[in-house]
Amino acid sequence: MKHLILSFFILFSVDIVAQIHPIDLKCEYLTNPEGIDMQNPRLFWQLKSTENVQYQTAYQIIVASSKDNIDKNIGDVYDSKKVTSSQSIQIVYKGRKLNPATAYFWKVRVWDKNKKVSEWSEPATFSTGLFSVDDWKDAQWIAWRNQDEWVKEWWRKKEIESQCTEFRLPSYFGARMNLWERYNFYHDSPYDPAPLLRKKFNADKKVKSARAFISGIGYYELYVNGKKIGNQVLDPGWTDYRKTILYATHDISKEIISGNNAVGIMLGRGFYGQLAYDHWGFYKKNGYVGQPKLMCRIKIEYTDGTSKDVISDLSWKITGGPVVYDGPHMGEIYDATKEIKDWNMASFDDSTWENVKPAPSPGGKLISQLCQPIRVTNTFHPVKTMYKGNYGTWFDAGTNLSGWVRLRIEGAKKGQRILVYFGENVEPSTIHQPGAAQQMAYIAKGDKVEYAECKFSYKGFRYFQVVGLEKVKLDIEDVEICEVHSDVPRVGQFYSSDKTINAVHEICRKSLIYNLHSIPTDCPHREKNGWLGDAVTGMEYGMANYDLAALITKFTRDIFDTQDALGGMSAIAPANEYRNGNSTLWSSAAVHLPWYMYNYYGDTRLFEKYWDKMMLWVNFSWKNNNSKEKDGMFSEAYNDWVPPYDATYKEQGKPGGNEVIASMNFYLVMKRMAVMAEKLGKKADKKHLDALIVRMHNGIQKWAFDEKKVEYAGLKPFSEFLPVVNILALNYDIVPEKYRAQLEKKVIDNIVIDKSNHLWGGVFTVHSAYEYFPKNGYADLMHEVVVDKTWPSFGWMIKEGATTLPEGYKFTSSNIHHFMGAVDNFFYRHMAGINTDPNGQGFQKILFKPNFIQTMDFAKASYNSIYGEIEAEWKKTGNRTYEYKVVVPTNCQAKVVLPGRIETINSGEYMFSIKI
Repeated sequence: MKHLILSFFILFSVDIVAQIHPIDLKCEYLTNPEGIDMQNPRLFWQLKSTENVQYQTAYQIIVASSKDNIDKNIGDVYDSKKVTSSQSIQIVYKGRKLNPATAYFWKVRVWDKNKKVSEWSEPATFSTGLFSVDDWKDAQWIAWRNQDEWVKEWWRKKEIESQCTEFRLPSYFGARMNLWERYNFYHDSPYDPAPLLRKKFNADKKVKSARAFISGIGYYELYVNGKKIGNQVLDPGWTDYRKTILYATHDISKEIISGNNAVGIMLGRGFYGQLAYDHWGFYKKNGYVGQPKLMCRIKIEYTDGTSKDVISDLSWKITGGPVVYDGPHMGEIYDATKEIKDWNMASFDDSTWENVKPAPSPGGKLISQLCQPIRVTNTFHPVKTMYKGNYGTWFDAGTNLSGWVRLRIEGAKKGQRILVYFGENVEPSTIHQPGAAQQMAYIAKGDKVEYAECKFSYKGFRYFQVVGLEKVKLDIEDVEICEVHSDVPRVGQFYSSDKTINAVHEICRKSLIYNLHSIPTDCPHREKNGWLGDAVTGMEYGMANYDLAALITKFTRDIFDTQDALGGMSAIAPANEYRNGNSTLWSSAAVHLPWYMYNYYGDTRLFEKYWDKMMLWVNFSWKNNNSKEKDGMFSEAYNDWVPPYDATYKEQGKPGGNEVIASMNFYLVMKRMAVMAEKLGKKADKKHLDALIVRMHNGIQKWAFDEKKVEYAGLKPFSEFLPVVNILALNYDIVPEKYRAQLEKKVIDNIVIDKSNHLWGGVFTVHSAYEYFPKNGYADLMHEVVVDKTWPSFGWMIKEGATTLPEGYKFTSSNIHHFMGAVDNFFYRHMAGINTDPNGQGFQKILFKPNFIQTMDFAKASYNSIYGEIEAEWKKTGNRTYEYKVVVPTNCQAKVVLPGRIETINSGEYMFSIKI
């Protein structure tokens, strides 16, 4: 077929004078962050220009110790002088040593292609956190109970629970109970309520500024003089508290007054000392066990240059609060009759409260929470009331989501008990739900109007049932649904003429965002765990939709916190040595996620920071997972998760076994590490990795490749052609060139003929198939596979009413899993055509390579990259004719690959006309 570019237009700006200006300044991926706890933070900015083909040739950064100095363009802390460079991301601060607990101000100016200098940017800020133990100024961990007494009572209860368990996720014990039953199980000695802590202090001079550095685990809420500080919830983020503990930094300058002040803190359990007797070993004695506790420092600076510290010590007071039961899985009970009026005010009399007790450290290093917190990001009313009866009112949110509900309760009597069940199914109170009986409970205080919502737990649900308000009016307007997740900025948009494609994109996006809760989880109800296989296939398309740079930086630390001394890593993170070393396929997220960070954000720091740990894991895996009899074949606990075979294959085990998939994935891991070893100058490691790559390739060819059939197979006999291992072999460039065309045809025949336009594979098949085939001439076919309305397909999911992605191709388990959302890569990268150039990570160099789908009229996408907004849009203009419009950000270049022609362009807006 002959291809012809009919015409090519560049849309020039009408401005005569070029303008270039730095905007959107960030530090460590965050806008004006609080609590930077490193001496070499990275600085970022984007560039805006009214002129095409404009770029940066140099920059100058200044950092100042005061607003006055930065306004006068005085960089008394750092002045980079003029630096000749086009780089505007990952700029490492190289100024004076930063002081802890200090505010800094910075800005930047740049020189354009004509060597003309811009105006200074608007000032940005960052404050430092606490760099060392000494910076905490003798603050200590404090809690409610004497530690020895608490430990004795905790394990007494757990011994009882261990005698009455059953297998039902998420909890062995009590999963069938409602919250009243769980709370009253120990009616003579219930679990402690969430404690309230307070400290009164005096600020005896005029206050210039004040900051609170706080870690309350599992969760905390901070109040100063009666006001709740910040809009974050479920804070701080979940970590392995034995290795890492996050603290947050809050600017409370406006809340601290001269004279008497009070700070109040409510603590929740979170994932520290969970009440669920769980499946993943968090409850064990070497696990995440402890009573809620607090570490806090408040630094107050006075206008005369002096300062005062208020720290967590034994002078604080404590008592039980209205949250009488809480856990991240089963839910929580809020007893409003136990509210204490003005408990967080300076005027409150706390003489009857107890003194706090010293608490042992959980063991982890305190570091700053440098990622977006979890917030309530949106609220809306249910779409309809499903049912009203003698046992509650059922509501439909209209979509699966993560979060909770806020009830407006009018006319309830004091002591009236309200219970809310959450579920994905129409009858949310049944135990046949993911996560069993997710609940929240409220005991009314008898006010004319009062509000009930969660504080220390979140749910995954679409439907919910409110019990206990049958005699009280409760309409849709009295119910708000709260979306709750990590508040990461949205950076990607996709839309097309195909309604099914749009719907698939939307369920992928929603499944991703509803599974971000300081870690990327598998599901927001049943497990809430950071399953690493899910992250391997899910976080790449996640980065196309949301700015995940800060969150994945945090989560990468969580992954390596699972590593043991020998090098083995877990299948989940955080973890309590859950299947350590049993899965290279799942723990490969330790390399793949930093690789995605490198491609999307030009970030090499994660490789630098964790390189030795990566190499330790590589060597551990070769020693412990490699087959002694079949060199290059790795033992593996998991497989291509939830393929259609799960519903159709009648024999025992997964089809073909797990070893070949694991080995192919590890081959890709080592290739990516070899690239990074060369970039980082790790010559010896590069040589070692290259040798292992050859060794594994030889093993795969010897043990998994059938030269006569020209196909790869698993080590277990299986009667059918296996798409997964063959698609992985193609996508990971494992197939010898002489066999590639034959094998590619066999896979296509399997999809088209054997399976009638269906892709017969699970999450790793989806991840690779929608990457490889659109790049190699099969975009129209893959479009047909996506929109097909017969099972198993994404089109079938949409036809059946999916609002988020199910776990696999059936609505029989969780319906809010994100890991099959890798199909979304197809839409951004291979329909609209937005790709990073292999030679320009971070999108300073862009590769536009669209596919004009014959049955579609248009497709368009935008991606606000770390360098700026990228746009791509094509539309059909006639019989086999198209227009393709792209926008390249200032300071970037792009290559446009179209049928029959390749164009190299610089920043600006461009239009291409194409006839195929």
